[in-house]
Amino acid sequence: MPKKFIDRIRAPILGTLSTDPFEKLIEHAKLVNKCTKSMQMAVEAYFKGDFDTFEEYRAIVIEEEEMADKLKRSIRNHLPSRIHMSVDKSNFLLLITQQDKILDYEEDVVQWLSMRKVVYGQEIENDFKKLTDKAIETIEYFEKAVFNLPEVLESSFADEERNETKEYIRKVSLSEYESDLMEHDVSKKLFSLGDQLSNIDFYHLMRTVQLLGEVSNHAENASDRVRTLLAK
Repeated sequence: MPKKFIDRIRAPILGTLSTDPFEKLIEHAKLVNKCTKSMQMAVEAYFKGDFDTFEEYRAIVIEEEEMADKLKRSIRNHLPSRIHMSVDKSNFLLLITQQDKILDYEEDVVQWLSMRKVVYGQEIENDFKKLTDKAIETIEYFEKAVFNLPEVLESSFADEERNETKEYIRKVSLSEYESDLMEHDVSKKLFSLGDQLSNIDFYHLMRTVQLLGEVSNHAENASDRVRTLLAK
């Protein structure tokens, strides 16, 4: 068979494969990964009082969230209604939605911090670093679960690959639970500071605690969507 004829057949096939919804899902998850690291750098810079560096990373978070949002819309708009998928399509779209909510709250964190620039001191800096690191840990376990999905599909849902993914999901749940405990501890400490914080500073910090908690919460929600996809 002539090579040119083979190439004409191969090109549309490759084009179809390149638009595999799961490839786009992984691409979106990689943007979550990038934005998460940028948020972490922004928060650390903020509580160190390095507001110039904070603003640099805040701008990066906003840009990366916008890129991910465009990709999310592209996935939704170009997912053929009649496409055959090895998993439930509605659950696939719910996973994309929950991934996107992680990004939304990461942007909310840096935007909220930017409303008031105050040097809060070493103790508060340490508390928020630990809280942010725990949110990052939760997301990292979630991302490992998502990045493992193609192997699960390629293995036709073999037990070994499914169990590996389920273990990452279990670690997400544990990390999110630990995040809840840390949120409680940090909130309690903020209340104990009493007159050392103005009312507006207290509210600013408490809302930041809540937003960081939502990042972890939606990582767990997204991992629950992955669990649902595994229940084939």
